[in-house]
Amino acid sequence: MRDVDTSQISGRLLKVFVTVFDEMSVSRAAERLDSSQSTVSHSIEKLRSILGDPLFLQSGRGIVASARAEVLAPKVRHLLAEMDILADGGDYDPHQDESPIKIATNGSTLAPELDQVRRHLWSIVPNRRLIFRELGSRANLQDLLDKGTADVAITARPLRYPDMLSSQPLFSAESVIFYDPEMRDPVENIEDYCNSRHANLDFGGPAKSVVEVTLDSFGLSRDIAISVPNVWFLAQIIKGTELIATLPQLLQKSAFQELASCPLPIPVPPIEFDLVWNRRNDVSSRQTWLRKKLVEALTPSSPGP
Repeated sequence: MRDVDTSQISGRLLKVFVTVFDEMSVSRAAERLDSSQSTVSHSIEKLRSILGDPLFLQSGRGIVASARAEVLAPKVRHLLAEMDILADGGDYDPHQDESPIKIATNGSTLAPELDQVRRHLWSIVPNRRLIFRELGSRANLQDLLDKGTADVAITARPLRYPDMLSSQPLFSAESVIFYDPEMRDPVENIEDYCNSRHANLDFGGPAKSVVEVTLDSFGLSRDIAISVPNVWFLAQIIKGTELIATLPQLLQKSAFQELASCPLPIPVPPIEFDLVWNRRNDVSSRQTWLRKKLVEALTPSSPGP
């Protein structure tokens, strides 16, 4: 086995390595690191020399990771997290931090709630740059938080989270049936519900919704006529049709405000929304501050700033 002089490996080299691994592109890695492509390339060449492995190989117009790089990436990510904890002095001043706050969520579903977040954070740190990234499927949580593409995520609670993720409850929302009152009457019973044609919000993940799980428990099913990835599009699809959609009632404040709603004819549990982050940031002073402020903004009973 080749001897590796680890004294030559700096945190900066490891940061470059894991960023190139995440992006699979030297140019995109350089952009994320606010560095030049030549500097990133030089760092990768140095690490190749130290480790005795190519790490990244040319494949067409892009690059792919070597087998060793695949093994090293999660270990390097963990090591960098430990180094961040070591460097965290425990005091965080949001007014001195110029880095953007990055939140992954499905913005079309939670538009009013995210505006609450924006107003609350700007009341504390005026005009701090905020980046809301589209989460899509909850299956994307681990990847977005592992790579640091998002600091935290706000999402509907799945059956379970991956082991490396921590979560905290934020709020819950009851599900209702949305429909166009000019085209049909409210749903009156379970037979009417199952026989109606449904429009469905689908972010592409494998997990079943709360409604599907509940219907399965009763041995029932519904006719999904169309699935779309955005609630604003879904609202437009329903208008002028007899389609119905089962969604959180909070959408009555935004995309579905022009449509009517009625209760579900089956007992569906409320949708629980959580704040989610990578466990490596459990004790980060910056993350602790951010999580506290998001809870203040989105938990009805929480105190103000």
